Amino acid sequence: MDLIDNVKQRATAQLDSQKGRATDSISSIAHAVRSTTSQLRGEQHDVLAQYVETVADQLERFSNNVRGKDVNELLDDARGFARRQPALFVAGSVAVGLLAARFLKSSRQTDSGQSHAAQSDYYSASHRGSEGASGSNKPSGRPRKATRSSSAETR
Repeated sequence: MDLIDNVKQRATAQLDSQKGRATDSISSIAHAVRSTTSQLRGEQHDVLAQYVETVADQLERFSNNVRGKDVNELLDDARGFARRQPALFVAGSVAVGLLAARFLKSSRQTDSGQSHAAQSDYYSASHRGSEGASGSNKPSGRPRKATRSSSAETR
């Protein structure tokens, strides 16, 4: 039983860390959304600015709500919501999964963009056409024929 408790504690600590990062990200998004309201108001879009401000407030409230709960409370809330609104829970889970996959894919491309370029260069360099029949980049040992340049032929 000690092993199971240890695994649960590690998982809870990991989820708590992820929760902290997620709430920080949501707060940052809320701040960014809120910062657009002044520009909208300056361009005489007061109604739209009011909606954007409402969205920013809701994001901030959600972030604070999640930040104030521990992992077990959040899991209980998710289970309760899934029981009350199963279709909405499944649709939301799919949407969150797609967004998370998209985010992970874009962050992976950003982090390793240079390594992908290097791999691509290596691949194309190692698979170019070659003089030998074996398909390798090694010279075949046959002498190359000298070719005349087009300017020499016109003389």
